Amino acid sequence: MLPPYLSAYWGKAQPRPDAAHAWHPLAYHSLDVAAVMGALLEVRPAWLTAMAARLGLPTPTCRQRLILAAAFHDLGKFAENFQGKVPALHQQLLGAIGRPPIPRLATDGHGDVGHSLWRTLAKPRGLRGLTPWVEAAVAHHGAPTAKPPLNNAMTQASIADAGAYVDAVLGLLGTPDFPGEQAEELGAEIWRAAGLVILADWIGSNQSWFPYTALTLPLDIYWARAQAQAARAVAEADLAEAPLAGRLLLADLLPQAEATPLQARAEDEPPPSAPCLYIVEDLTGAGKTEAALILAHRLMAAGQAEGLYWALPTMATANGLYGRLAATYRRLFGDGAAGAPSLVLAHSARDLNTAFQLSIPRDGHAAYGPDTRSPGTRSGAEQARGGEAQCAAFIADDRKKTFLAQVGVGTLDQALLAVLPVRHQALRLAALSRRVLVVDEAHAYDPYMTRTLEALLRFQGRLGGSAVVLSATLTGAQRQALAGAFAGRAVSLTRHDFPLLTRVSAGAVTETPVASGRGTRRDLPVRRLDRPEDAMAALLDAAGQGRCGVYIRNTVRDALAAVDHLRRHAPAGVTVDLFHARYCLGDRLAREGAVLDRFGKASTPEGRRGHVLVATQVVEQSLDLDFDHMATDLAPMDLLIQRAGRLHRHSRPGRPPPELWVVGPPANAEADAAWYQRHFPFAAKVYDDPAQLWLTQRTLDGAIGDGAGEARASGERTSGLPLASRSPRDLIEPVFGAHTQDLPPALVPQGEAAAGRRAAARGVARLNTLDPDLFDRGAAAWDSDIETPTRLGDPTLTLRLARWHDGVLTPWWREAPGAGGHEGGHRTWRLSELTVRAGLVAQAMAPDVQAQAAIGAQRAQWPEDAPPSWR
Repeated sequence: MLPPYLSAYWGKAQPRPDAAHAWHPLAYHSLDVAAVMGALLEVRPAWLTAMAARLGLPTPTCRQRLILAAAFHDLGKFAENFQGKVPALHQQLLGAIGRPPIPRLATDGHGDVGHSLWRTLAKPRGLRGLTPWVEAAVAHHGAPTAKPPLNNAMTQASIADAGAYVDAVLGLLGTPDFPGEQAEELGAEIWRAAGLVILADWIGSNQSWFPYTALTLPLDIYWARAQAQAARAVAEADLAEAPLAGRLLLADLLPQAEATPLQARAEDEPPPSAPCLYIVEDLTGAGKTEAALILAHRLMAAGQAEGLYWALPTMATANGLYGRLAATYRRLFGDGAAGAPSLVLAHSARDLNTAFQLSIPRDGHAAYGPDTRSPGTRSGAEQARGGEAQCAAFIADDRKKTFLAQVGVGTLDQALLAVLPVRHQALRLAALSRRVLVVDEAHAYDPYMTRTLEALLRFQGRLGGSAVVLSATLTGAQRQALAGAFAGRAVSLTRHDFPLLTRVSAGAVTETPVASGRGTRRDLPVRRLDRPEDAMAALLDAAGQGRCGVYIRNTVRDALAAVDHLRRHAPAGVTVDLFHARYCLGDRLAREGAVLDRFGKASTPEGRRGHVLVATQVVEQSLDLDFDHMATDLAPMDLLIQRAGRLHRHSRPGRPPPELWVVGPPANAEADAAWYQRHFPFAAKVYDDPAQLWLTQRTLDGAIGDGAGEARASGERTSGLPLASRSPRDLIEPVFGAHTQDLPPALVPQGEAAAGRRAAARGVARLNTLDPDLFDRGAAAWDSDIETPTRLGDPTLTLRLARWHDGVLTPWWREAPGAGGHEGGHRTWRLSELTVRAGLVAQAMAPDVQAQAAIGAQRAQWPEDAPPSWR
């Protein structure tokens, strides 16, 4: 006769339609997850060795702790308050062992109950040392647990049955030895343990791999069966990691390219002997992307990681880099890999990226996205497009699994979720700890995101991970803060050279100057223009001579006004285009593609001739665009440097020397409180610190360093300092340092108020982010109705645009035939989405009866299990 702990408690009771049994015993499911934990540690041993090393435990001891913790992850399901969730089954199982029905008790979650139950069972068994491990395991539903009173949830009989199960598992897997009575100190490693149990539970709960089983097997026999199933499950999930290529050089990535000084310095970097952070500072054209790949590979070759995740500011920039890496990422790995390493794209609109969707093997399961067909039904051309990259279906089906892929490309937001109180963040942390975190465009983030990034680097350092941070315009304070966050201590950075490669580890800091590369933008003169009309006249004049140009405006309203003006005054043969972010997604992607074709690296003289683009900030980072002429509204200095990186970005013979035209008022000492707003009333709401803008203009005018700024500022079209004639630090620090004593008196209060807002945003981030040493639920932060954002800002709404066609509501976006979707399908509705500030639609009228009916008809066609973004 089977003992009650095996026969009277169900662990899973939601069978698939084809299931042979209606429920799965709790003890069996618990061993399923323990077996998966063992299999995971076999295929990804670095998780285990890294954890053991950081805890100072022998590897076999650490392995036993993790497998035991997984076996106890659902201990709280022995409680009647959980078993009563399926009343009929609960009464049936109790009746079979002669116990009377028990009314369901309090509603505490079984993770919380398991926490309290373990503490009750551990003391008499001498298992206090295992308590932190089990505390991590019972948090497998996504958040640290509380410790409710047990009498609210279970009876003494079920407590005894749970104890019998614990004893049986210890007899099966071995009783751990502890040096004393105290719980083992896990520190930050408790987050890794929690993340690994989450993954093991997800795999162990998959009925394809672990079907519900009848009560016919003793625990030891079932354990052998579970181990065999777990090995198959982990293999089919494609979680084994490919071995690395022996050494990565620039020639492996760009066979015909000559290494820049930065890339050459990366090639010379020896494999680091400890986890470390690289901060790479250099200008546009220095080859930072390839240098970061080489540095990441050096870290991987040294055993500090097995893969990488590339974090970018926007979905558009992530899409662009994904396309670049898809063709080359396999060169990081050896030829003897059993399977192709997974390359994942991680952002909320990746279902619309056809190349990524085609990289996912289809096995007949429902797949929402642009292509739901099996590989055998795709055309040869489609298969060729996805042939370079591959992503395991198990990894691709949920963004929470992003960092399980050996190479990932996505937004920084996906990584920041690892250090915010959101469900299952511990899985992100555990997987990311064995990835080199590459943070691109590190200057592009606001104070809230920058402070959250510092928290992420702190976790990465504490868990033995490594990182590479790329930027052209970091301030000294930002560099110091990022380095200190990773090191977990105050770090002294003394070099002000530029370009600069900084390496930070737990025990040492090195700062290595790098020579400037040819083609980097270090000699760009600046001309100030008083009015937008002056900039547009200059652009039209250049376009009339067969050249191309761009006017970067700070708001969509200003961009629309500029397009209207330019088109009314454009001479014959000159074309004016518009590019900003406030289009529906399909239009945005189409325009981005057209802009890259027209002004990108591969653009032709014929295609560029006579074209003027009016754009907003969408062109200032990560897009490989190249213009003959550039005008820009005055913006903070770091953004101007980024924008200037799109002026003469590539070598094109025959064009005149570059010059950046900055539209804005002179930085005179008599500037009043409306100094910037008077010229740019809409942009004043975007860049709300006129003090920074005044310091930017004064630096450009040359007031810093030679005292000539007042004279130069008085002329409408006189040249100021070259934008990068000296180190960019000479341009950045005078703007973003403490320079209120240099400001006109009228701008001081506004500057102080803006500084206060920035400090407040950092304070919010500090409160929102997790502490590596505090595995605690906190005050309601993990509640399901609390949303902790990765970005601060005004509330937004996602609208789905539609048009009437023959009395039927159809998507606004109309996709070209053969593009991977069909009109009226889910893809075209997704491509018709537009995200705007909620305030812009606060007064929108409710749909009339006819529109409501049409909307209902469309929604009725969507499957019930479609992603929330399609509802």
